[in-house]
Amino acid sequence: MNSLSEIADIIKANHSFGVTYHVSPDGDACGSVMALVQGLRKLGKEAYIISRDLTPDNLGFLPLSMEIAGHNTKPKNNSDILIALDCGNEERLSCDISDFTGMIINVDHHITNDMYGRFNYVDSSSSATSEIIYSLLNELDIELDTSIAKCLYTGILTDTGSFRHSNTTSSTHRVVSNLLNYNINHTKIHSALFDNKPFSKLKLIGRVLDDCKLLFNGKLILLYVTKQMLNELNIDNMDTGDLVSYGLQVENTEVSVLLKETDCGVKVSLRSKNEFDVRNIAEKFGGGGHIKASGITFNDCTLSEVKDKILNEFAKELD
Repeated sequence: MNSLSEIADIIKANHSFGVTYHVSPDGDACGSVMALVQGLRKLGKEAYIISRDLTPDNLGFLPLSMEIAGHNTKPKNNSDILIALDCGNEERLSCDISDFTGMIINVDHHITNDMYGRFNYVDSSSSATSEIIYSLLNELDIELDTSIAKCLYTGILTDTGSFRHSNTTSSTHRVVSNLLNYNINHTKIHSALFDNKPFSKLKLIGRVLDDCKLLFNGKLILLYVTKQMLNELNIDNMDTGDLVSYGLQVENTEVSVLLKETDCGVKVSLRSKNEFDVRNIAEKFGGGGHIKASGITFNDCTLSEVKDKILNEFAKELD
């Protein structure tokens, strides 16, 4: 694996960069990418965001969110380097690299990262990729500003669960303390992220909680988002991954599982508290993530089929 200073030297020696993240980007993916692109432009580099996905609704307040409009889905022909952030493997990149012949720099904090880049920097002790990008920008001698700090703060805030998760370290708090010096309004950021739901989302939350199931003697809670629910509430492309966290609010529950039915199959979000490792379950089905927060995508499977597969695995651990 390369050092962060080596990554910085490679960046300094090149000019044109496409920057991308994982599919279905979250706050850390968007925050780290937008912060790095702004930093590269400060260096006089050509830098742009590559994304097959649109910006999630609750992240539209971030600088550069308007640049994620589905126009750039693959690296430009003249790009020297593709920088992939917060993405554990090549298959989950939110861009088409089938024709790309340049170098890939892979920067991430997931311990399961495949090291798929020509150059790789993976620090699983960092709370978020945004925390790593903060250090990388310092290596590049880039002066931060309010706009960059807002992106980095958002990435760290979301990936630490508002600093509740065990991945929050003293280093995390030092970085955040420095970011607050750049005149960011952390209260407004928190409100934009968590207190800005459309009414239809609240109705959906009610439906999901009404239909949830408590299993394995209360150790696991199972939640569903079906296409029927989304159609009845006239919801098309709303991010629903955060609903899984409601399950962890139940006393004595160790694991929360959210199954979301899509046109292509089923997306599964897994969360845990205490010491249960949901990443181990996710990896058995080709998914991944963190010990306490992981995800899986099942293509061409029904909700019932995925439910049986997932619960069979949890039965081995929770019964």
